[in-house]
Amino acid sequence: MDASEEDLWRPGFHFAPPQGWINDPNGLVYHEGVYHLFFQYNPYNPYWEDIEWGHATSEDLFEWTYHGVKLPFDEENTIGKFSGGGVVDNQNTAGFGEDALVLSYTGAHLNESIQDQRIAYSTDNGKTVTAYADNPVVDTNDPEFRDPNVFWYEPNEHWIMVVSRAADGDDDGDERPAGIEFYSSKDHTDWTYESTFTIDEYEDVVAGIEMDNGVYDNTVDLWECPDLFELSVEGTDETKWVLTVSVQGNPHVDHLIGEFDGHEFTMEDRELADYGYDYFAPMSWDNEPDDRRIQIGWAGHWPYMDFIPETGWRGIMSVPRNVTLNREENDIRLRECPVKQLVDLRKDKLADVHKEMVTPGRDPLEDTNANGRSLEIIMTIDPHSADAVGLRVREGENDQSVITYYTDKNQLEFNRLNSSVDGPADGFYDPGQEDRTTMPLKPQEDGTIQLRVLVDRSSVEIFGNSGERVMTNQIFPDWDSTGMSLFADKGAARIENMVVYDLAPQPLGIELHEGSQEGSYQK
Repeated sequence: MDASEEDLWRPGFHFAPPQGWINDPNGLVYHEGVYHLFFQYNPYNPYWEDIEWGHATSEDLFEWTYHGVKLPFDEENTIGKFSGGGVVDNQNTAGFGEDALVLSYTGAHLNESIQDQRIAYSTDNGKTVTAYADNPVVDTNDPEFRDPNVFWYEPNEHWIMVVSRAADGDDDGDERPAGIEFYSSKDHTDWTYESTFTIDEYEDVVAGIEMDNGVYDNTVDLWECPDLFELSVEGTDETKWVLTVSVQGNPHVDHLIGEFDGHEFTMEDRELADYGYDYFAPMSWDNEPDDRRIQIGWAGHWPYMDFIPETGWRGIMSVPRNVTLNREENDIRLRECPVKQLVDLRKDKLADVHKEMVTPGRDPLEDTNANGRSLEIIMTIDPHSADAVGLRVREGENDQSVITYYTDKNQLEFNRLNSSVDGPADGFYDPGQEDRTTMPLKPQEDGTIQLRVLVDRSSVEIFGNSGERVMTNQIFPDWDSTGMSLFADKGAARIENMVVYDLAPQPLGIELHEGSQEGSYQK
């Protein structure tokens, strides 16, 4: 399944469903050379309702095969299958079989407004999925208690479940604070409460951090889709724990850096995962080889997702990102870069620019073939004397997406005011607010800024200074808007180097296993 002028926003190298609606990535496991991507899914129309789990697999994180629905909506009991994680149970602790895939998810009782935590498993590498007979495995009788993610904590030889919950009173009338709860289990079925990392604790730490949040503020009422993992600090013997949380209502993603002892999480620092509007609920793959930590997120924004243009489907995933920690002077900084497999998509080199000046009247791209719908752009810019320097992509007669670096602010801006066919007046976002995003980006030691820009048929992802800052936004340009140009304002800037690659489209394969048309599932 590939894009065409009739399906003009189907991405070339991002995962999207064959039809219907998707949001959060779920159940991410790597097993026997295959990446499994489960996801929140409504295959019947492009809206969020009666949510199920879809399933896709890939050997390289870009060429995906769709396998249908694996955790269907329970119509009899009106239970939706909300987000969760997945692991490979190498030691058969749950008794489902050696190397069984164990999926954790939230059962959302829509008629009762209750959410509980459940598990399912597969012993045939995801072809069929079986619900655990004694579900739920964690039930606190709460209305907002969801998105379990599980990992093996080797020092204590037990599983840890991280799960989000809202503030609520218990049966004794005591208020239980909102935050991320931690549970432990030896067998994946019998869970013991360990602790809660509260939003109040988060706010105490954030109050002491000076940080440019771009379009977001620090307001948090409820976290969703937690992901907790340990990372080595590059080039050192240190390790830190990263708790990734997505903020409901003020939808953005935080990476909270700190310590975890198998019982409690202690926060020390914070990084904003993405400065764009369209990055939410990232999860990382369990059992990933080469000790890499790869996350993928939903490239969407709840406030306007029902209104974005659609051709029978809505929702894409971000490019998978390799997450690392790096020590910079006295601080530990988190970086996110596209996974290394992206380079295998490079088809043609459309432009190769070195040490060329950009002025209000001169564009070094004019004599190149730099245009297209699915592109990778790698560039190093010396702002020189210019007040601003930038790049226009998906440029056409009626639309353009504009990336601008402002030297006086050390700030990168993405402007999509005119990036979509319908324009903001009839479009999906709020003009004057959601039409632009900004992120801080200080020059590197040599005074340059480095950008890696991934342009696709309905999105732009910007990685600044080797993943120091990231920004993701959706766009919906006309099919014929394929142009690209450089510009500078009030002075000259120098392009130290710039390479533009055309990226080969990755069609979505479809392979439904035996069973129903939507896939195979056993209740």
